Amino acid sequence: MRRLFIVLYLVISVLLGFQSSFALDYSRISTNPKIVAALNSLEGINRRDVIAILYGRNATKKPIRVMFRDLAVYGCQDCEALTIRTKNNGLVIYISNEHRGSSKEGLACLIAHESQHHTYTNTKAEELRAWISESQAWNEFTKRNKSLLTSNDPLAKRENYIAKLRARSGVQGVQKLIANNPVYAGLN
Repeated sequence: MRRLFIVLYLVISVLLGFQSSFALDYSRISTNPKIVAALNSLEGINRRDVIAILYGRNATKKPIRVMFRDLAVYGCQDCEALTIRTKNNGLVIYISNEHRGSSKEGLACLIAHESQHHTYTNTKAEELRAWISESQAWNEFTKRNKSLLTSNDPLAKRENYIAKLRARSGVQGVQKLIANNPVYAGLN
């Protein structure tokens, strides 16, 4: 009986070890340690929906790469991040180089936001989904780590602003934020 218990314990240990190492392989999405840490933190708050989109459950059916980039190259120096279609009809999420030192939670929220832009609709409704996804992720992070509420990190300040706006004004507050943002002026 003891042998059976030991064998069963070893089999379970191996299976759990295999499963967790498989779940933590983000090499098709990013090899950057900061981005990988952000992806791990999304797993930690059960945002597997975002991870699934990045792995290919999206309009392109391809993995979405995530990396840091100088967004001024695209005329988007005032943006935090953006999603761009590649030559082979895939997608890549570029996060501003300015955020290389940001918290993994802030980066994770940007990734959650940008992951919603996989549908190619480019509408205010899509933008609203993205902002809501971002704020939901931040709310989960702040439940687990209250120090994020007082962080001086620029992304934390952004996320706290969005979370307070949403708490105070609901979805309508986020809609108004989108409507008043010149970046989204051309969206339907």
